[in-house]
Amino acid sequence: MTITPDTRSLEQVLADARGDAAVLRRRGDARTATALESFADEVRDAAADYLTWLSEDHAMLRSGHREAWFRRRRAEWLASHNARQVGRRWQYRALVVPQRGSAEAAYQAGLREGDAA
Repeated sequence: MTITPDTRSLEQVLADARGDAAVLRRRGDARTATALESFADEVRDAAADYLTWLSEDHAMLRSGHREAWFRRRRAEWLASHNARQVGRRWQYRALVVPQRGSAEAAYQAGLREGDAA
């Protein structure tokens, strides 16, 4: 899919759905409004990593990578709408920022799995 200036963002689609639900509710169609709101909530939850923007500082903490690592990827992420500049600060969608794993947490999870078997 090509994103054009006429393409609505997922954030806008969800906001429009909530607005439509409010109109439906005011017109007395609470059942459809509730269904539409529920669907919008499910989409929001399923797309949480896409909808969540991390500051560059937070992204560095989450990933363990330095600013130069993000700078090398910035143009590609900007072109794919996964990076944006707010004022002088950069933000990245959580979707593209790797999450450094915790070796201790993985070890403990493995122990729990072994106990369950």
